[in-house]
Amino acid sequence: MKKIFQLILLATLSLQVFAQDAPDWQIDWSYNQKRPDWQAPTTSDYENFTVMLVKIEEALQPYVSKNDQMAIFVGNELRGLASPAYVVGGDNTNATSFLLKAFGNEANGEKIDVTLKYYNAQLHQIFSLSKTITYNVEDGFGLDEDLIPPFTLGSPKFPVVKNIDLTDILKSDGITPAEGDIVGAFVGNKCRGVTQFSTPNAQPATLTVYQRKEGESVTLKYYNAASKRVRTLGKGEEEEEEVVLIGDATGDGMVDVSDYIGIANYILGNIPNGFNKKAADVNGDGVIDVSDYIGVANLILYGNINGK
Repeated sequence: MKKIFQLILLATLSLQVFAQDAPDWQIDWSYNQKRPDWQAPTTSDYENFTVMLVKIEEALQPYVSKNDQMAIFVGNELRGLASPAYVVGGDNTNATSFLLKAFGNEANGEKIDVTLKYYNAQLHQIFSLSKTITYNVEDGFGLDEDLIPPFTLGSPKFPVVKNIDLTDILKSDGITPAEGDIVGAFVGNKCRGVTQFSTPNAQPATLTVYQRKEGESVTLKYYNAASKRVRTLGKGEEEEEEVVLIGDATGDGMVDVSDYIGIANYILGNIPNGFNKKAADVNGDGVIDVSDYIGVANLILYGNINGK
């Protein structure tokens, strides 16, 4: 009942959610790993240390929080542990770098195999990346130039990572990329990779695709920024489809109380003129039912289908 009153109030204020030009294709990085019980090393057990400033790569930066942890291991031995670095004059939750003291008994200049492990609290995932470094007691790492490990290549959720060459694929479909165009890779309806053309006639050589296992069927979709349409690559122009605003059941370019009423009427069997079934299927399960009715109300009230 409370949400009904909120909805009426918002309708009175003419709250509107406007369509965006481009589809919001994003990889779902969330996983199911528990927070690790990492314990900081006992510094008295080591003769020296080196300093590492580790920056989180762009794809994971939106999910960084003060509850994250970065650890460095030599074998199974934890040598350093840190939370996000404090930003002077800023909010610590927005920090995307970790300042680590990596302790050791190795000689200066000795090569050692290390593993960086990054626990992301929002995603419930431990990203891992191993490499050989030259242990440098005096200079450290990532201080003079960025140290940005590609943690997405060490995701337990997506252990199979492949690069798809887009050059011949786009050429065979008669596509000349323009600024703002987007290519997305999908397994079913799940986005597994995305790249955007940022300059006119620029063409990235590859698209990185993240897979749960070998042999998954990947579909490539192309968004044309000029026409605001999406087509499936490799299936010809006839497969082109218009991008819709999820929740905009009436097709008027906004999500408001008219869509809420339209979905309710559809469920009751009174199909409105111009009703857009694709936009009305808010949760994307292929069926328009009460969950979509609630979802569009949440879109109006909170800006997302979950109501949070």
